[in-house]
Amino acid sequence: MNRKLLFSLVLTFAFCFAKAQDTLPRFTVRELGNNKVQISWINPFESVVQLSVQRSFDSLKNYKTIFSPQSPNLKQNGYVDTKVPVGTRMYYRIFYVLAGGSYFFTISKKPAGGVEIGGPTAGDPVEPDQLITVKLRDAIIGQFTPPQYSKFRDSIVYQTKDTLFAISAIEIILKPYSAKQMWKASQYVFTTRDGFINVKLPQANSRHYKLVFFEEDGTELFQINRVKESSLIIDKANFIHSGWFLFDLYENGALLERNKFYVARDF
Repeated sequence: MNRKLLFSLVLTFAFCFAKAQDTLPRFTVRELGNNKVQISWINPFESVVQLSVQRSFDSLKNYKTIFSPQSPNLKQNGYVDTKVPVGTRMYYRIFYVLAGGSYFFTISKKPAGGVEIGGPTAGDPVEPDQLITVKLRDAIIGQFTPPQYSKFRDSIVYQTKDTLFAISAIEIILKPYSAKQMWKASQYVFTTRDGFINVKLPQANSRHYKLVFFEEDGTELFQINRVKESSLIIDKANFIHSGWFLFDLYENGALLERNKFYVARDF
């Protein structure tokens, strides 16, 4: 084949492919025939650390990842699904994660004869006069025009770790970031390797310390109304069983610490 002709065909294919793509969180799904479907997109973000194409027999659940590019931050990318079950129209979505932990699921789409199907759930463009509603749980926290929503979305993506989940093209759910709470052992009440509960309270003879112990469900076990020693060891037999126990430590009537400790089982 003539090199110039080959180069021309490559350019033509690249142009058509780019033209067919849409910008995340929108993307394009097209039937290619012979049970093949093309999923393509343009990535406007500079910090995509993970991206997956997922498909399902319905638009709500049972999604499975069918493709994860090695370079998720490429500006233009796509995938051809060559294993579409005969006689079915699969739903597709894209899951992507940005640096910092924010993650997103696009709305679900399915192909229809080489063009995108209609309706807002398929990701049709939002009309200029349509309002995009953002909810936090069941409460509406804002309604935005498309340009306003673009600025709102960027502020969430780049300034927070919250997540935006698209229910449709005009309904978005905001999911606040929730950091995992890491337990930190108390410096006042803790267990040692021998399993006993140690209580260390500075200046116990001049301050009024009170300890209240609870089961993990909040049921009170017992109290020490006045801890008079700076160093005290409590036998673990007082706690009946192994597991987590809670405690409240008061200093001169004010809550100093609320924490927990673990009592190991004897073997």
